[in-house]
Amino acid sequence: MNNRFFNDVITIYHFIDDENVEKIYFDGKKMPKVYFRHNKKINLIDKGIEKASTGSITIPTKNDIKVKVNDYIIKGKIDEEFDERNLFKNYQVFKVVSVDDNRKGNLQHYKIGVNE
Repeated sequence: MNNRFFNDVITIYHFIDDENVEKIYFDGKKMPKVYFRHNKKINLIDKGIEKASTGSITIPTKNDIKVKVNDYIIKGKIDEEFDERNLFKNYQVFKVVSVDDNRKGNLQHYKIGVNE
């Protein structure tokens, strides 16, 4: 994969269980940088306008990573501990809706689907 596309940094709040949350940084140090593509959408519905964002994150790696559905992702490196109310107020927070393990062949990567 061409590394010039992988220049985004993300923070993942990975839920180990109901009480424990682990922060994982994809910042080019221990874990690779990623490609983060998201789309802002506005839908007209019968009750007005509905706003939403969806996206996909590509992580180039041969290693197993700890990401699962219902984890939270924020673009950038966030040092704050997990506090749902505070994070949603201060950042654009995405929820993981799909995790595809594509580590076969020459273009080994994970593809993560997210929505706001």
